[in-house]
Amino acid sequence: MKNKILKVIRYAKIYGLSRSLVKVAGRLRTKFALPNYKSKRTISIIGCGQFAFSTISYFLYFLRKGYFLGCYDIDNSKALTLARFYGFFKVYSDIETLLSDNNCNLIYISSNHASHTPYSIKALEKNIDVYIEKPIAVSFNQLVDLKKQIQQSTSRIFVGYNRPFSKAINILSKEIKNIRKPISINYFITGHSIPADHWYRKPEEGTRVCGNLGHWLDLTMYLFNKRGYIPTKYHISISFANNVEPDDNILVGFTTEFNDIVSIMLSSRSEPFEGINETINIQCENVIAKIDDFRRMTIWKDHLIRKIKFWPKDVGHKKAVFQPFSKELGRDFYEIEASTLLMLKIKDMVLTSTTQANYNLLENYSELLRRVKEKL
Repeated sequence: MKNKILKVIRYAKIYGLSRSLVKVAGRLRTKFALPNYKSKRTISIIGCGQFAFSTISYFLYFLRKGYFLGCYDIDNSKALTLARFYGFFKVYSDIETLLSDNNCNLIYISSNHASHTPYSIKALEKNIDVYIEKPIAVSFNQLVDLKKQIQQSTSRIFVGYNRPFSKAINILSKEIKNIRKPISINYFITGHSIPADHWYRKPEEGTRVCGNLGHWLDLTMYLFNKRGYIPTKYHISISFANNVEPDDNILVGFTTEFNDIVSIMLSSRSEPFEGINETINIQCENVIAKIDDFRRMTIWKDHLIRKIKFWPKDVGHKKAVFQPFSKELGRDFYEIEASTLLMLKIKDMVLTSTTQANYNLLENYSELLRRVKEKL
């Protein structure tokens, strides 16, 4: 009990009191309910786990965009507790009924990873705007099907990769914008310790590569693009701490034809008391930056130095969730497609214990377009 109380206090110092209390409520699935406010109910959520509870619904509610219509989860108890806490109007018993509700014009999808693509396709077929939590696909075939449906739909699509929306990355991206020079990036992530049979680790769910590493691959593509271009050729190297659990305690590195070098270390040897912790070091020409868990950042530019603190901790969730309501928060969708293609290649390497590979992004993107054209 002492540790639980200490953890709440520590979280309040990191995330603020209201977010911390909502995180606790999400874990306990409390019977408490927030005050509801009158609004036209147009937003539904598929997948009512902790992320939907303490992140998506939290920011929608406190940004006064919580026009909550209904929710669905394969675990009905999670849907019921989410609906009660935030005042959702309906709890749906199946996806078809949710998608057939004419009042719904936006769906947030935060279900298990392998279901993101099929749920998104069904929503787009109904001309409903879609916000997909990461990843957007866990296989090349899924990506083909999703891109085909996007091209056929007039609906908007948003993706939940949040790091590019953080204050630290917003500041950094302005410093490196259009420098058009090689970039060096090192990520060290202390991740959650999850058992070998956790659903995140299953091959059909994309392993921790799609569930975790995809975040930093996406951020890398975003930073590549900000400095002026996204590379085509990647030489990928992977080191496994334990071949029995190849997607955990892993080091992924790659270089590009433009002399970029990137390394991503995911370590999860015990459960971090304060949750995921990230240290990011970046250099692009004369810009050097260190981001410490998205709570502090130091930027060196020649003789100039800037030290910035962020409170509450800002990994970009707020602005990411807010994308459908802002014309200024859109992403270049090619960045997301490129990071997804690279992620899927690395996932396949992990599943086959492959340690070295050359990957041509342009060739694989061309194959994606060819496959989509065949299906249209």
